[in-house]
Amino acid sequence: MRASADFCREQEALQRAKAESEPLENRRKIAIVAANAWAKEALLAEVRDSKQGPLDMLDAEIALEFANEDMTLLAEPDAQETPAD
Repeated sequence: MRASADFCREQEALQRAKAESEPLENRRKIAIVAANAWAKEALLAEVRDSKQGPLDMLDAEIALEFANEDMTLLAEPDAQETPAD
């Protein structure tokens, strides 16, 4: 599962808050590195999401076209059917 940009930003904020409140320098550095990593991941998620939008709309249009074709086929009487005797 890929993390959303919002989730990444929340994690970044949590790590930055942890870094500010951490008394130990080593743990503060680790939290800052983690925050920076979450910030980069958020940017990647935003790029990924921006590319997904048009594809999702295209997929919806294709699905709607297939559904319309199915409805048209169901509405037409089948020429190959023979009446039952």
